[in-house]
Amino acid sequence: MDAHKLWMLRDFIGTNKVLFKIPVYQRNYDWAESNCDRLLDDIYDIINSGEKHFLGTIVFMAAKNGGFALQEYIIIDGQQRLTTMMPILKALSIVAQNVGDACFHEIEEQYLHNKYCDEEFKVKLKPIKSDNIQFQLLLEGKEEEMEEETHIYRNFLLCKERFEAWEGKGISPSQILDALTKLEIVEIVLAKGEDDPQVIFESINSTGLELTNADLIRNFLLMNAQEQERLYEEYWLRIEKLLRRNMDYSNLDDFFMLYIMYKTSKPVKSRQLYSSFVKLFRESRYSQESILQELRYYASIFGAFIYGDAQYSKQINRLLKRIRILNQTTCYPFLLHIFDDYHNGVIEEKTVEKVLQFILSYLLRRLVCGVPSNTLRGLFIYLYNRIFKVASNKQKYYETINKFLFTVSSKDAILSEAEFERALQNANIYGNPALCRFLLLDIENGDGKEVLQADNLTIEHIMPQTLSADWSHIKPEEHEIYVHTLGNLSVTGYNSELYNKSFLEKKKIISDNSKAVILNIDVLDKESWTIADIQARARRLSSIVMKRYKIDKVEDDTIEFDYIETITLDNYDEVTGKKLVSFRLFGETYRQRRYALMLLDVIKILDKKLPGKLEQLAAESYSFSSTKRKHAHLNIDGNEMRWPWKVKDGVYLEANLSASSCIRFIGNLLAEYGFDKDEFSVNIVAEEPSEEDDEDE
Repeated sequence: MDAHKLWMLRDFIGTNKVLFKIPVYQRNYDWAESNCDRLLDDIYDIINSGEKHFLGTIVFMAAKNGGFALQEYIIIDGQQRLTTMMPILKALSIVAQNVGDACFHEIEEQYLHNKYCDEEFKVKLKPIKSDNIQFQLLLEGKEEEMEEETHIYRNFLLCKERFEAWEGKGISPSQILDALTKLEIVEIVLAKGEDDPQVIFESINSTGLELTNADLIRNFLLMNAQEQERLYEEYWLRIEKLLRRNMDYSNLDDFFMLYIMYKTSKPVKSRQLYSSFVKLFRESRYSQESILQELRYYASIFGAFIYGDAQYSKQINRLLKRIRILNQTTCYPFLLHIFDDYHNGVIEEKTVEKVLQFILSYLLRRLVCGVPSNTLRGLFIYLYNRIFKVASNKQKYYETINKFLFTVSSKDAILSEAEFERALQNANIYGNPALCRFLLLDIENGDGKEVLQADNLTIEHIMPQTLSADWSHIKPEEHEIYVHTLGNLSVTGYNSELYNKSFLEKKKIISDNSKAVILNIDVLDKESWTIADIQARARRLSSIVMKRYKIDKVEDDTIEFDYIETITLDNYDEVTGKKLVSFRLFGETYRQRRYALMLLDVIKILDKKLPGKLEQLAAESYSFSSTKRKHAHLNIDGNEMRWPWKVKDGVYLEANLSASSCIRFIGNLLAEYGFDKDEFSVNIVAEEPSEEDDEDE
């Protein structure tokens, strides 16, 4: 095995009479547009700075090919980077030819083809079969015959659009090619007969040592820094120490996810985290040290969220611990804002405590009542900006947060006292182990010293899960309703194998093995256990919880909001009866007041992104409906549509759709075009729309 550092284009791809072969055990080419887009950003930086850029490592085995004494390279690792260079070069070749740049000949004859070889060996790259078909069509100029959903085609289009845009800014194809020559790689050459390429391939791809987002971010921030050692010691190492326990680095990725959501007020997925961080770094014009300094500050706050911190009051740490036990981490982006305001002197410690108690009570109600949590992430990402959009609201900090959440008229609304009480007494608490343990221990321990510790405690059913003859007075239908409810549950340090014992035996176990007093006060004085006893105990225990987590509504007419809400594709049905203000797509915001016109706008934007796809859908009489009787929502002539709108020649849209249907249609179209649903959201006003605003309903 031998390793060398070299220029990718000049020393590797630009060599005459070479054939790069992707072996069959490799996966298909799967670099998405986001990967290619990131590489194009790096190329653009090279153009502006003139500095070189390290692209990565390519592992291959060299072998002679019989045709014209070709040098054949079997690519073991690095096929994604190598293959991506080909649509980049082809796109640049076309742009160069269109503008009359002479580098067109250099690209075609030196980098894409072996100039002096027969047709069989002309093309330098030979991907696996499925990719090779698309690649050959691309090189032959038959783009119209390519499959539009393939990564090769999409990345080619992306590169062509970017290069044309750069050319419009005065950057010539020759300048772009010069930047490409500054891409560096490390080649690792395997010795034939000594190194087993299959073993090495499996080792590279199956070790489980794939770089995490935190690894990528660390390398990005430190690799080219002038003072690597100092920055690492002063900032990065301290960030790791704040967030690491027992060599578990998983909290680092969670932290960077939280940081990006906090800074951008937008959701982000794990696969987008690194690119989102790089984008934020570049757009905000951070230096390596300034962003590391900021990251260390926020890491100290996040460390308190997950581990506690003595710099905060006992009550703050206690409330954070309860949120953590309930696994309600979706609120962390909002809490990060709260703690930032505290550290900046905007609010006092007591206000932090009040806000935490309020948020905990809000979340606990949802858990007890079984409300789905799928909209919470979006709520807490946007919540701070929505509440404090009116700057004067910070003068009444807690009151403003309280009033805002009481005004939310959606799935995120605060649940009423009656709903909370009913669920506490009747819901299957045992079905959510974290919630069940939390409630029982919280009832016993309260806000004082913890009498009971969660470790080694067993949740005990007073009326057993399986009824024996000793429980013949309980009807089966009653047992099913009440067995897992709060009124029938306690905790002991005893793990019984005879879980269906009689009540007197159960009572003795509880008496001998449970330190709980508040939980068991109305159990130990009983000689039998009935449904009426369960109901009475549920009322007593629920009253304790309700008193502790009571939420008093703030009435203050001086607090005002901009009532604009952001709705994502996860909760599209919440737009019904709401005014449309604008929509956001691919990072851009568009003003629009009618849902049907918004749908039309989105279709036109998607059509520009991927030409030809719209015509294909229309030809298929596309419908987003999941019902058996499907109605065409896109077709070629508008026939059988109730309200056809002409999008363009040969494409008609059904515009007779409700607001929620318009948004659901958009979600389906994004999937058809291969875009993430998080790319789209709408801003609405929580008021009844007027007739003129509701014409498209």
